[in-house]
Amino acid sequence: MYKYKYIILLDIDEVIMPLDGTTWKGLMEKVLPKALKINKEERASYNVRNVYFLDDLIHNHGWFKEIPRYMHMLQHVYRTKNFTKPGQYVKCFHNTDKVLTLHNHFPLSCLGSGCTSYPIETGDAQLHHYRADCVKTLKKSCEEFRKTSVMDTAVWRFKEPLVNRVTKTLRVLGFFGDAQNSVK
Repeated sequence: MYKYKYIILLDIDEVIMPLDGTTWKGLMEKVLPKALKINKEERASYNVRNVYFLDDLIHNHGWFKEIPRYMHMLQHVYRTKNFTKPGQYVKCFHNTDKVLTLHNHFPLSCLGSGCTSYPIETGDAQLHHYRADCVKTLKKSCEEFRKTSVMDTAVWRFKEPLVNRVTKTLRVLGFFGDAQNSVK
């Protein structure tokens, strides 16, 4: 926490996806001026809204042949149109100068003016959440989410380097069972 300005607590089935640019650093360089226009003080956290990429949405179109099936996030590009409600199921960039303790979704205790949070606009970033189903508390909303799915290929900006690097690594590790094609 002394080395970085922000830390993020993510689960393995989540990624914060900047929609303009390719890095979290670039995203925060875009978001900070917007937040400071509203309030001149930096926030304890900067939260990103959740949107679901549900497993069963892939069956409407089948597999993308040019993408290996083991590339789960690249294969799942149909998501629910609607986001979860603002402030619910978010993930945050936590300011290490202000946050003392964390919950999975938001800061629990902070220094200074409290645990203030800035909601990052969904046009700037989204929390892509890849799941078989919605969390239990959203079961009713989840049915409505499924009815209004949309194609979202934002993750495909990373497709070529991800496919190349992951495939190379899996070959080296012997996951394909073909010793002749393993990279040395």
